[in-house]
Amino acid sequence: MSSLPGLTSPGDGTPCHRFADWETVRPGIVAGITAVSDAGGAGSESDFGLATGGTAWDVTHRYEGLARATGMRSAVVARQVHGTRILEVNSSPDGGVFVVGEADGLMTSVPGVLLAITAADCVPAFVADVGGRCVALLHAGWKGVSAGILELALEGLGRRCGADAGDLAVYLGPAICGGCYEVGGEVLRAFGREGGRPSGLDLRSELAVRAIEAGVPADQVMRSEWCTRCGPVHLHSHRRQGSEAGRMAAFLGLVTVGAARRGVSSIREELR
Repeated sequence: MSSLPGLTSPGDGTPCHRFADWETVRPGIVAGITAVSDAGGAGSESDFGLATGGTAWDVTHRYEGLARATGMRSAVVARQVHGTRILEVNSSPDGGVFVVGEADGLMTSVPGVLLAITAADCVPAFVADVGGRCVALLHAGWKGVSAGILELALEGLGRRCGADAGDLAVYLGPAICGGCYEVGGEVLRAFGREGGRPSGLDLRSELAVRAIEAGVPADQVMRSEWCTRCGPVHLHSHRRQGSEAGRMAAFLGLVTVGAARRGVSSIREELR
């Protein structure tokens, strides 16, 4: 399993960390997570949460800026519920921000659409076909991970894009580390462990093992070493800030290369 260095570059306009090394798995991929100022919290300019970020106008304005900063035409974000539902974006909106139904995963094969999920400790999991046919972005908390949201995404990309697991690359973005994420018996039992004393859980390690077991080559499974709670970069963390925590927006998309603009977006459920 490869580990990416923490160094990233900010985007123009909306401050964001771009995962430049992982983007090279397929030229034309845009991937990253929004940056957080030291004073950032719920309702701040760096809060992309649909429920925490402030007025609908404020949050929409932030997503529009993120789409512009990454060179995309539009952004799509779902209302997250810690489940395994994955929505597929089938066509490219001409512009704006589209908030879709309840889901914790998005996938697309259409250039110009910026998929976005929000996080403040949970793992943003990025999946890309190295042939450039499709991408998926997941909000992976303990409930989604234990219920198999990553495996469902891998299967979904295979059916929709003809990508075998060996054709896929996975990046596990900034999230709370195992040392900071102490969980109780209910969570431990969901991962097949003894549910006695509270213990640390490393969700990125769990996801990495699951990706490799599903057939993704180990050298195509990469992870950030950034912890949302203990650093080294200041990010939103629910464990650290509680109700004062905002949400980062993790983002992933395929850059438009000579593609014609299409009409109204078509978004439908891919998997439960």
